[in-house]
Amino acid sequence: MVFSLPFGSAADLRSAYEAVDWSATSLGTPDDWPRTLRRALELALETRFPVLIVWGPDLTMLYNQAYADSIGRKHPALGRPVHEVFAETWAELEPLFARAMTGDAVWFTDMPVMMDRSGFLEETFFTFSYSPVRDDRGDIAGVVDIAAETTRQVQDHRRLELLSRLGDLATELQPPLELAKRALDVLTTLPADLRAVDLQLPGHESTLPPPPSVLSPRQVLVQDEPGAPRLAWVRIPAALGGESAGVLAAVLSDHIALDATYRDFLRLVAATVGDALSAAASYEAERRRADLQQWQARRLAGLVAVAQAMPDAQDEHDVLQVLGRGAVGLLEADGIVLGVLQDRNLQVLGDVDDPAAAALAGALGGAPVVRDDGPGTSVAWPLRLTDRVVGALGLSWRRDRVLTAEDDDLLNALAASTAQALDRVRALRSERKAAAAVRSLAETLQRSLLTSAPLPQHLEIAVRYLPAAEHAQVGGDWHDAFLTASGTTCLVIGDVTGHDQDAAAAMGQVRNLLRGIGYSLEVSPAAALAALDRAMRDLGVGALATGVLATIEPLDGSQDWRLRWSNAGHPPPLVVSPDGSSQLLRTRPDLLLGLEAEFVRADHVHGLPPGATVLLYTDGLVERRGASLDDGLQWLADTAAGFADRSPAEICDAVLEHVAGHAEDDVAVLAVRVRPEPLDEVVIPS
Repeated sequence: MVFSLPFGSAADLRSAYEAVDWSATSLGTPDDWPRTLRRALELALETRFPVLIVWGPDLTMLYNQAYADSIGRKHPALGRPVHEVFAETWAELEPLFARAMTGDAVWFTDMPVMMDRSGFLEETFFTFSYSPVRDDRGDIAGVVDIAAETTRQVQDHRRLELLSRLGDLATELQPPLELAKRALDVLTTLPADLRAVDLQLPGHESTLPPPPSVLSPRQVLVQDEPGAPRLAWVRIPAALGGESAGVLAAVLSDHIALDATYRDFLRLVAATVGDALSAAASYEAERRRADLQQWQARRLAGLVAVAQAMPDAQDEHDVLQVLGRGAVGLLEADGIVLGVLQDRNLQVLGDVDDPAAAALAGALGGAPVVRDDGPGTSVAWPLRLTDRVVGALGLSWRRDRVLTAEDDDLLNALAASTAQALDRVRALRSERKAAAAVRSLAETLQRSLLTSAPLPQHLEIAVRYLPAAEHAQVGGDWHDAFLTASGTTCLVIGDVTGHDQDAAAAMGQVRNLLRGIGYSLEVSPAAALAALDRAMRDLGVGALATGVLATIEPLDGSQDWRLRWSNAGHPPPLVVSPDGSSQLLRTRPDLLLGLEAEFVRADHVHGLPPGATVLLYTDGLVERRGASLDDGLQWLADTAAGFADRSPAEICDAVLEHVAGHAEDDVAVLAVRVRPEPLDEVVIPS
């Protein structure tokens, strides 16, 4: 079975599955896995979202490529009990799995998890849901974990909050050393990133060692020796408003990778502290501090606004519009362009004659490009994801512009946000395209299983099918109308439980069996449904279904007709009279089809005058979230009564129009009317 799983391009994951001796695990060989487990695993492998499935008493692990990427060097962990793989954090995870195994779904947002996935115990955060999974007998046998790592978002949020609080210090007119103490108070509130921190300034007592060598501007010097705290030093630019610089010293977390983001954060902390100290040096510096604070606040707010607006972008042009509203003002630029790599070709969005457009290609190598050899200045900043460059952001100024370190940091932040937005836009486009294709295929398959209605002389019949608004799946709803060998009109509406390929296949079997029984046996609806029950049992059709089978026949010596029907757990037929009144033919429904082969079913009879319309439908037409079934049935009776003067086809279309776009289930509808005047001949669709 493993060899046939939908690994797609994840060849390494396929190899990892094949390398496991499954017979030595509690799951046994893949051929013996329960069908529900195989189906859950197939769905997991076909999604790009990280998914973990644990199964059996020891919670054996199965997962997809996205999950393998999220656990780092713990992969491969296939076939191993989850408590062995996550031993370092099992004390926190075990109660959550235990809850899920009792049937209680578990949901956490931004839950901290200390995980050894990169050679050290790493601080990570996840938003995830643990949901129970049942086996083929209906017992809970495992848990599915759908997770999204939010480590970067949580860390960025708390760091941004710290930087904002540090920036607020610039509004306080205090002596520099007093301000340094206030800054230390703020910095010590973030022990997750700064275990200990010191501002090494002239006249200020230091608590951490000085840097072992002279620091250059923007340098982050790190001393990482085994068995000793990891120390870092960053120069505080013009710490006292003069030429001499102070130093930000910090004991860094052992649980966070010392990557570019961590280093940029230290630079931003040092820069923000330096700004506050410089602003406090003198009254003139205080005036500059006020201007600087306003400038920083505007930049920070603008950067946050850009970051908040990016998730709403639907395409690359929307991304450029967000940048045009925010980035141009933040950097006081005169022009902005966006270069996007499409199939290795650079597509320029915006004014192609902007000076920055010519610099975009140079930034695709991964380094920023600055051009100041002509009138004005233009820059191009690479848009980098983890493993590749996806484009470049270009800005231009008509005047000469020298970029500051803060400008660089802002451009780095804007570029990172833009790269993520472009990646999200492309993923969204791919998902929409795939969903549309699957939905189209599902609807085509569903409709191919349904047939057109015949046109008897005395009856007018219309059928309709509407797929659910939020499902791109085939389902089990069906309608049918046919003439028996003796010319009797048979009408069928039914719903096989489920919304997948199995339900559609079972629907096709049940429909064809019932059509054959109705055509050949020439028995009452109740007898036909009873014969269907026995055929489903004897032929091994393992499905449950609701349904109504009805016949319409003329009454001897009268213009009226007789509706005879049998109901197997289905919503009742609705009769709309020519005068606009309506009646739900409520009876005590019999058992669902497929439950008990020897169940004795009942027939029911109702008279139909010429012009009367009978409406058969599936439950998706009358079920509403937050409303009872009786409310839905009454709504249908009132709505259909208003269309009494319309044809059966128009009635079907009118009631479906009320639910189109928000139906939570598939809907099948069949309407039949007794013609006041018969047709000249019977028409039977091929």
